Amino acid sequence: MAVHGTGSDEPAHASTGGDAVPFEHILYENRSGVAHVTLNRPDRLNVLGVGPGSNRDEISRALTNADADDDIGCVLIAANGRAFCAGGDLLGGGGTTPLDHHLFGEAIVRFYAGIRGMHKPVIAAVNGLCLGAGMGFVAHCDFTFAGDDAEFGLIEGRIGHPGAADLVSKIGAAWAKFLILTGETIDAERAQEIGLVLAVLPRDELIERVTDLAERLARMPREAVLLNKACIDDVADAMGGASGRLVGRAHDTVTKSMADDARAPDGRRFADILRGEGMEGLKRARSTQYKTPWLPPRSKP
Repeated sequence: MAVHGTGSDEPAHASTGGDAVPFEHILYENRSGVAHVTLNRPDRLNVLGVGPGSNRDEISRALTNADADDDIGCVLIAANGRAFCAGGDLLGGGGTTPLDHHLFGEAIVRFYAGIRGMHKPVIAAVNGLCLGAGMGFVAHCDFTFAGDDAEFGLIEGRIGHPGAADLVSKIGAAWAKFLILTGETIDAERAQEIGLVLAVLPRDELIERVTDLAERLARMPREAVLLNKACIDDVADAMGGASGRLVGRAHDTVTKSMADDARAPDGRRFADILRGEGMEGLKRARSTQYKTPWLPPRSKP
């Protein structure tokens, strides 16, 4: 991969990710030295699927394409619709055997490793909901910025699923425990306070402002950007990030294997409710645990 470029003012153009198969679930565009990767399943709130042809697969291919493109100096990930990402696709299966859960976990590890392994900076611009797997996603980006409408949470904890391991190094053990054990959500300002978000911006300025930063990074000395990013990433891993991910993933595999037996207060299994009544039934059952958040939202000025 050559790294001598310092950005481009060429007109934007669409890409298919380096092969003949077009993207179906994301949009990809190179504009002014920035690869714009846009999650584009607004009807499904941009939930993340697993496997060939899924949006996770397409995001990985888009990142690989951007990393190899000399015209690209930075990647900006955003989303269309009212949610950045409402989590993992619970309707997408994942299997029931220990091997199924192991392979599912490995797929998630590869996806996150692809984000962390990017030589070029990756910025996330979060609007609306960012839940579950969406939080894990942005935790592996170099920077995360949020619109003032953003809302973050690990609501899968309420139905017996894992999801906090990738957040611990970002937000600390106590907040990771609170979010996964309660399943409550937090607003963008609190996400900034605990270190998940670098800055909160007005929703109508979010993409413009973050694009401006991405284009600035693309104009920086390319070799220095890549090497300084690599240095900081390696220091973070040496401080325990890499070993923490290994330990966390092992625990997540066990928790995932137990999730099919997680039960609502009335004794029904959440997995059965999801199969029989869909997401709306799952939400109704989940709401019987409690409806009023323990951590009340702060009033807006």
